[in-house]
Amino acid sequence: MPAPVFEKAAASLLGRWAGIRRVKFIGGEPLLRFALVKRGIIFINSLGFSPVFEVGTNGLLMDSAKAAFFRGRPGVQLNVNAAFGVRKIFSGLPNVMWNLCISPGQQGAAVALLGRIAALSKKTRHRVNLLPAYYCDWTPAQLNRLKGTARELRAFIGRNNLLLENTVRTGSVPLFNDGPAVDVDGRVYRSNLCLAAMSQRLREKLLLPETVELSVRDATFLREQLPALVRLATAPSEATLAES
Repeated sequence: MPAPVFEKAAASLLGRWAGIRRVKFIGGEPLLRFALVKRGIIFINSLGFSPVFEVGTNGLLMDSAKAAFFRGRPGVQLNVNAAFGVRKIFSGLPNVMWNLCISPGQQGAAVALLGRIAALSKKTRHRVNLLPAYYCDWTPAQLNRLKGTARELRAFIGRNNLLLENTVRTGSVPLFNDGPAVDVDGRVYRSNLCLAAMSQRLREKLLLPETVELSVRDATFLREQLPALVRLATAPSEATLAES
C-alpha cells in the first residue's frame, strides 16, 4: 500500500468514527513494509489520535534494528504468530503477545509451542492468545479433542505463570477480534472478515461507502446482513474453546 493511500484511508476512517481505540497493522507481513508501519504510527498520532497500536507478524523479519524501534515504543504491541518460530529476539521486547492457532488434527502442536514460549525467559510473564482455526469445519471427534487440548493449555498456563489474553480481547462475536479494516487499495470495510475467502458479492456487502458514518450499530451489521459468515466465523470450535 502506498503511503498516500494509507494516509487518505486512515484519515477518512478515523474522521468518521471517533470510537476507534485500537489500530492494527496486518498483512501479508507488515515487517516487509516496516517504513510504512513507522510512518503510519506517526501519521495517526499527528491527527490527534493516540490509539493502541498492534502489528501482526510471523516474526521472521525481526532483526536488531526493528527490535530497537519496538523496544523504544512500549505502546506498540507485537502480535507474533508462534507457528513460525519462537525466537529469542522477542524475549527482550516490552509488548509482545503470542498467537497460538489451534488447527483440527494438530492441537498437540499448540501445547508444544506454549512450552517453548514459557521457556524463553523466566523473568517475563508471557502473554498468549489462543485461537481456533477459522473458516474450516471441525468434526465431532476433533471438537472433543479440542476440549482436552483446552484443559491442557489452561493447566500449563497456570503452572507457568503465563497470561491468557483471550479474557481481555473481545469482538462482536466470541473470540473473533473483528473491526473495521482498510485494504491495500485504500477501501474501507466494516469488518476484517473481508480478509476471508468469499465471493465478491459478499465482500461488497462489507464495503463501507465513503458517505456512510460508522457507529456502534455497526457491531450488529454482521449478524443482520451476513449471517452465514458470522456462523462461519463463530464455528463450534470457538464455543468449545471458550467453554473449556
